[in-house]
Amino acid sequence: MRRLLGRAAILCLPFILLSALVAVVDPYDRLGISRLVPDSVKLQEAVPLHNPLWKLERFSRAPVGRLILGDSSMASLRPEDIRAVTGQEYFNFAYGGGTLIEAVDTYWFAKRRIHLDAVYLGIGLINFNEYQNLDRFTEANAMVENPLKYLTNRVVLEAAFLSAYVDMTGVPVAIGAPGVSPQAFWRAQLDESLPQLLHEYRYPSELAGRLEQLAADCRRNGTQLVIVIPPTHVELQEKVTALGRSADEVRFKAFVARLATVYDLDYPNAFTRDRANFSDPFHPVSDRTTIAEVWGNRREYSRRSEPSGAPAAAQRLSTSQGP
Repeated sequence: MRRLLGRAAILCLPFILLSALVAVVDPYDRLGISRLVPDSVKLQEAVPLHNPLWKLERFSRAPVGRLILGDSSMASLRPEDIRAVTGQEYFNFAYGGGTLIEAVDTYWFAKRRIHLDAVYLGIGLINFNEYQNLDRFTEANAMVENPLKYLTNRVVLEAAFLSAYVDMTGVPVAIGAPGVSPQAFWRAQLDESLPQLLHEYRYPSELAGRLEQLAADCRRNGTQLVIVIPPTHVELQEKVTALGRSADEVRFKAFVARLATVYDLDYPNAFTRDRANFSDPFHPVSDRTTIAEVWGNRREYSRRSEPSGAPAAAQRLSTSQGP
C-alpha cells in the first residue's frame, strides 16, 4: 500500500506542479492571491488566449450597468473615450473573435449581477450565421464558478507559461500577429478569411429567437438596447455581394431593425470608401467615428433607425424571465 501511494504521488506530482504554476502566475487574476506577474504582461500574453475569462472575472469584481457586447469591432472601443463623450461609465464586454452566442450569454451573465441601464450590441452578417457557433463563454463561466477548473485548464496553463516567460525574459511573444505585409494581409482577409467565414451560411433561427428574448427582457426592465452594425471597407462589402450573400444581409438588417435602435455604419459612404480609414477590411484604424456616430449624435456616416414595433415572437417572450 505504501508503495502504491508513493507511485500515485509521483504520478500526481506533475499536475500539482502545473497547478502551482497557474496559482503563482494567476494569468487571469481568478484567484486574486498573486501579483507576481504585472497586468501589463497578462494583457499582452494571457488575454488574447482567453478574452472571455479575463473580462468575466473583471466584471464579477466590479459590475457596471452599461455594456458593450460583440466581437473585435466592438472590443476596440475604449470606455474612457465613450465616457469623455457621454460622462457615463461603460464596461467593454466584447471579445476578440467573439460570436453572437457568446454575446447573448454574456448579457444574461451580467444581468444576474447588476441592473443593466444600457446595452450596445455589435452585430454583423458574419456573426449572424448559424455556423458561427464558437462558445468560449461556457468554459470561462465554469472557471469563474469553480477555481479547480481554472487551475487545471489547458489554456490557462499555456497563458501562465507565456506570462511567466515574458515577465522573466522581457521578450514578448506576438500572439495572432499576421507575419506578412499590411498589403498581403489585406488581400488575405478579402480572398481567404471572408470566404472561409461565409462559404457556409444559414439563417440562425434559434439565435434570432434568443435575440428577441434579450430585446424583450430589455424592454421589460427599462434597459436601453442599441444595435451597432460596425463599418467595414467597401471592398469587403463588395466581396460579401460577390459571395452571393446580399439577400442574407438585407434579411439580417431587416430583422435587427425590428428589435431595437440600430446604427448601421456598414454601407458605402465616404468613410467606408477611404482605405486610409481601415487597418484591414474588417476594422477601422480609429474608433472615433463609431463613437461620434453612436454616442455623440453625429449623423454623417450612420443610418439610424427605430423599431416600428416589437416582433410577435418577442411579445410572446415578454412574460418569460429569460435563462
